[in-house]
Amino acid sequence: MDHELANLKALVSPDEILTRNSPGFEEESRTWAVQANRHPATVFIPKTVEKLSEVISYANTTSLDIGIRCTGIGNATAKDVLISLSTFKSFSFDPREETIVFGAGHCWGEIDQKVEEQAPGYAAVSARCTYVGVGGSILHGGQSWLSSEHGLACDPQNLLDAQVVKMDGSVVWASSEPDLLWALRGGGGGFGMVTAYKMRVYKYPSSIFSGQIVYPPEALHDIARETAAFASRCSDPKMALHLYCLDMTAGTYAGKEPKPGLAFAVFDANGPEHGRGPDGFKWALDIPGAVDLTKTMTLREVNQQFDQSKAPFGKLNTWAAGVTVPAVDEDLILRAWHWYLHLLKKDPRLVMGTYVLMEVMQKAVYQSLGFPSRVSAWPHTQNQHNLQLGTGVVPGSPESDALAYKAMAEGPYEIRPGHTGADYFPNFIEDFVDPKKVYGVNWNRLVEIKKRYDPNNKLGGPFGHQ
Repeated sequence: MDHELANLKALVSPDEILTRNSPGFEEESRTWAVQANRHPATVFIPKTVEKLSEVISYANTTSLDIGIRCTGIGNATAKDVLISLSTFKSFSFDPREETIVFGAGHCWGEIDQKVEEQAPGYAAVSARCTYVGVGGSILHGGQSWLSSEHGLACDPQNLLDAQVVKMDGSVVWASSEPDLLWALRGGGGGFGMVTAYKMRVYKYPSSIFSGQIVYPPEALHDIARETAAFASRCSDPKMALHLYCLDMTAGTYAGKEPKPGLAFAVFDANGPEHGRGPDGFKWALDIPGAVDLTKTMTLREVNQQFDQSKAPFGKLNTWAAGVTVPAVDEDLILRAWHWYLHLLKKDPRLVMGTYVLMEVMQKAVYQSLGFPSRVSAWPHTQNQHNLQLGTGVVPGSPESDALAYKAMAEGPYEIRPGHTGADYFPNFIEDFVDPKKVYGVNWNRLVEIKKRYDPNNKLGGPFGHQ
């Protein structure tokens, strides 16, 4: 294996290699969840598609364990070689087609900035946090503030094409190989290395009412009642609401002392007058104890307001589950908060990285393609809203780790009776999730495409070694 690694290193220049003693190695190789990090021996950072092609075509013939990191905050790792795409930063805007083409090395905050500067008045179906990498989010679905109007980032109306380095080193635009493009639309990155994306952009307002509304814990029942009422009546695709434990932005997730609480993140692209009015979020501002931190922002600024939640990156053992739910009602909210508080009572150390996040969405997010969708790898869902759960703790406590893992594996079933293994979102496929249920009617086709494009299963993922 040593000679294989030496041969691989010989293919690139010294400034395209990081070893464990190199400056920047930790930044390029760390994972969001500490326990996921396999501590690669070497990080390769090819500067060109041609060099990446040489690296992957040779690595594919070796016994080396490899992983691909687009950028961002995921858990991409490997025992031997981690290949980073962080240098791929190209960007262009075509005003006639209303499309952008951009490199896989971007985080969404960089794309937000470039769209704002080079395509003013437009917006992409980007992630809602600036530090999320474009690759991991697009290929596993990709939820955006725009999703209630335009669907997921991976949907065919948004992801138009992708440049891929295949395992034999050849470079194609996936539209020339329809099965490949189909698999990339929600099937993840296990079919080849995507180096660039072509996406639709949309004309979008630049005056958005957004921000946090923070509440004391005793407001829980008022919040549950009013949130459920909002979720049942609102059908405006330019409005969205997140309900979460305050710790995500005022405690550990902001690098501060953990303190459970309650908060909304509100979003109204109809503008501030609408956002504060009776057809907007006046009801949320009127809940007793509300602390109004909202203001008028651009989409880029909306996404920037959550930058502080990157604080735990690479510091905690964490597990996550993202599930879709048919309705956000009072009982769901109360059960979720009971689960959260009961878990912290069992082990207060889990306050460091445990959260509940409910996302009130519109039907277009998952249902614009019909269900089950045969035009994208992930068949989508009949559900409308999201429930995201996370558990985490500082490394060094096996008992806390075991409790955190068990809580995450069982939490969706406890909080939402009727939850099934098919309700998981493809961003969150931990080992307690059955990917066959997640991908349902499209599973067999994905396994076949995986065998064709990555027969040695060098890129891993749920579809290999069947």
